[in-house]
Amino acid sequence: MSDAAMEIADVDAAREYWLYREIDTFDAVLLLPDSDEAWNARLEAAFAAKLRWRGRRGTVIRGEDARRLLALYSLYEFTDKLIIGSLDAPPGRKLRNLLDSGVASAGTLIDDVILGSL
Repeated sequence: MSDAAMEIADVDAAREYWLYREIDTFDAVLLLPDSDEAWNARLEAAFAAKLRWRGRRGTVIRGEDARRLLALYSLYEFTDKLIIGSLDAPPGRKLRNLLDSGVASAGTLIDDVILGSL
């Protein structure tokens, strides 16, 4: 299978995943496409706390499913409920530079940048 065919299959799988699991019924959806467990745990805890405080429902999607949904979302912004919990994805995102250079702390990036829309 060619790379293009694999990408189309991944995007189609992401669409089916979204529809089959009725993810659109949640108020917010946090994607965790990276494998940094410490970052993911910190972000997920902040997400849960913010949802509780606002009385909203959310879900977290990790790993390959999150990467596929991110690929689909990069092609077509099909919802306003998606929150991308990555420092580096999608391509062109530079949050890691802000963290590594000391311009912003992890807490600031999580609370104000990534989860700022909640």
